[in-house]
Amino acid sequence: MNSSSFKKKGILPTFFYAASILFILGISFVLDSNEALDTARVMIGLNINDLERVLKENKQKTNTIQLESDAQAIAKSHALAYMIFLKPSIIGDARELERIRKLLDVDELHVTDNQGIIVGSTVNSYLGYDFASDPQSKDFLLGIYYKDFELAQKPMPKGINKAMFQYAGVARIDQPGIVQIGYKPERLEEVMKTVDISNITKNWRLGSSGQVLLADLDGSILSTFDGKFVGKNLTSYGFRENAFNGADGAFFETVKGQDYYFVYQVYENVLIIAVLPEEEIFANRNNSFTVLALVGLCMIVLSSIMYLRRKSST
Repeated sequence: MNSSSFKKKGILPTFFYAASILFILGISFVLDSNEALDTARVMIGLNINDLERVLKENKQKTNTIQLESDAQAIAKSHALAYMIFLKPSIIGDARELERIRKLLDVDELHVTDNQGIIVGSTVNSYLGYDFASDPQSKDFLLGIYYKDFELAQKPMPKGINKAMFQYAGVARIDQPGIVQIGYKPERLEEVMKTVDISNITKNWRLGSSGQVLLADLDGSILSTFDGKFVGKNLTSYGFRENAFNGADGAFFETVKGQDYYFVYQVYENVLIIAVLPEEEIFANRNNSFTVLALVGLCMIVLSSIMYLRRKSST
């Protein structure tokens, strides 16, 4: 069969036409892929920026309430120290100490001697307690030696139910010793509940089916869309070991049988991970490519039929 017979059957024109269509489809596929990925990156970037803003605002809110709470606690401790300075006998008067406790709106009052031993308290079982016997109370012993001493500790779990409790104290004015108050930081607790990091990405949808995860730098998951996996390692979610290296990055990876695009960024001590299914990113590209491919195929078939009919009529 010679070249003229190929031309008569329309094979060469059809071949070149098909090649042109395929070339156009290939260019369109690449351009649409890049555009889809750029769009996804912009959307992810905006979400990460929003999350960083939320984390920053929550930290500022917590710090502000913490400072206000600490300042009030220190002021109440100074007030108690001044009352004792004016009337030292109230140290041994349990009824008067209880009245002052209610007046100051706190849960506990404690007063030590110059050895750090509690000699006055609204909690009778604490009388005789040595501040040097526990690291938490030991921090206040400097109040025996420095008149300007004042300390508000961070809230810590206390008791069987591990409820948050906070102690603040200052140096006694009348003689060496420590004046201390204890209280439940309820306002701070309420704020902490509202800014709890485990709730930050709950119901935070990225696109139609993506989500955002928060983890610490050790890989422990802090927050997810549905609350699952919180407290577990990132590997339990399906990530490989050391998947996140450096301050930021992006990669495609199959996790639990589904292809995803991951973008991560470290903000202070929090790892922000954006998770977007690959099929969602390229959904429009795939639809467009399918339509173009079908149109191109139809055009090739129609042009071949028309070419063969024209040849057969000559």
